[in-house]
Amino acid sequence: MSLVCYSNSSASESEENLEDTANCNKSIISNINRKNLPQATTLLGESKASVEVIDEPSLHEGRVRSFKHERGNWATYIFVPISDDLLEDLQESCSAQISKLIEIKSSTEFHISLSKTIVLQYHLIDAFVECLEGAIQNCQSFSVTLNQLMVYTNSERSRTFLAVKIEDLYMVKMTELLSHVNRVMLDFKLDTFYKDPSFHISFLWCLGDQVKLIESHLPQLVKALKDCLCVKTEIRNIKCKSGYKEFTFKLKN
Repeated sequence: MSLVCYSNSSASESEENLEDTANCNKSIISNINRKNLPQATTLLGESKASVEVIDEPSLHEGRVRSFKHERGNWATYIFVPISDDLLEDLQESCSAQISKLIEIKSSTEFHISLSKTIVLQYHLIDAFVECLEGAIQNCQSFSVTLNQLMVYTNSERSRTFLAVKIEDLYMVKMTELLSHVNRVMLDFKLDTFYKDPSFHISFLWCLGDQVKLIESHLPQLVKALKDCLCVKTEIRNIKCKSGYKEFTFKLKN
């Protein structure tokens, strides 16, 4: 996955930047290991009481946690934020068609995922964010086009998503951006993103595995959508969300 960096630097300069980033990450992680063990309250994060969290899918539109909630473990993921109004027409048109088949719900907070949802211990969040910021500091912003409807499920196959996929023409740039995120994951011994990523924006979802049903109606959907299927957007920022904490990193212009 060795690809050209977005900056105008020479190949040798790019290699030096990657080496500097790796050394920075090693230094940060080394400093963590040298520190005294954190207090229990720091490990667990702020909490008023030790109360077991019971998963109640009925309170979350039927959605189920991917992993059990444990104090001190913070669900974390990295993504490219997308404007809420970008897919408004596409979402409305597809929802009108698919709702005739199954109960469908609109996605909120559009985004392009750059990581799986991973678990970070509370006392590692700041160091992780610092490493991530250093890893992407030389990446430049760029534009992409999305023009293909795709159907996905989560790993548990408990939810199905209708999404619009980024055109293959931009795969190199997206994969280069992802490589910087993956490097941080490896430094912290966390799972990297999928081996063969399919960069997309999900805009509708439903419960259960409904891939075959929705895919069988994609030709009719594409025909009905006409001109609103092709959309363009700018990749300007990357966000990291860990629990209720959210961090934003601007890419270079």
